[in-house]
Amino acid sequence: MIERLKKQNPKKLLIMLVNFIRMTVLNIVHMGNVNASLVQNINPKTEIAVRGGSKLTLKHSVFTRRNVSFRVEGGELTIGTSFFNQGCSITCMDNIQIGDNCLFGPNVVVVDHDHEYRYTDERRGNHYRKDPISIGNNVWIGANVTILRGTQIEDGAVIGAGCVIRGKVEKNTVVINKQDIRIKEIQRINE
Repeated sequence: MIERLKKQNPKKLLIMLVNFIRMTVLNIVHMGNVNASLVQNINPKTEIAVRGGSKLTLKHSVFTRRNVSFRVEGGELTIGTSFFNQGCSITCMDNIQIGDNCLFGPNVVVVDHDHEYRYTDERRGNHYRKDPISIGNNVWIGANVTILRGTQIEDGAVIGAGCVIRGKVEKNTVVINKQDIRIKEIQRINE
C-alpha cells in the first residue's frame, strides 16, 4: 500500500487526503444520515448538500469531475461505484438509487420531483410531486440527459445524448432522441 502511494502524483495524493477528510466530516456532522466510504475520488468542486432528515449513501469510490452537485433535501440518495462527468446535478426529495459501474456524461440532470404548478396562490412554488428513481448497474447516460421523477432504468441500458427520460427503460436497450433536422436554403431578397 505504501509503495502504491509513493508512485501517485502529489496532486492526486492531496485530492485523496482532502476527500478522506471531507468524507470523515460528512459522516460525523450528519451522523446516521450519511454513510460515505472514506475512499472517494470526488473533485473538490463537487457540491454535497444533505438537509435535515435526509439520507445519503456513497459507496466505495464514487468518481466526480468538477461542478457536480449531489443535493438531498428530505429524501434518500444512494450512489454506487459510478462516474459523474462535469456539470452533473442529482437532486433528491424522495428516493434515488444509482447502481454500480454507471457512467454519467456531462450536464446530466436527475430530479425525483416536479413543482406543483397547478396552484395559483403562494403555494405555487413550494409544493412538489415526487416519485422515486432507480438506475441499475452498468448504465451509460450520455451528455445533457434529463431523468425525471418516476423513472426506472434497468441494468445495461444506454441513454443517448440529449434525451429526456420518464418511465421504464428495459435492460440492455439503447434510447436515442431522434431529432428530425432539416436544412434548407435561405432564399435571399435582393432589392
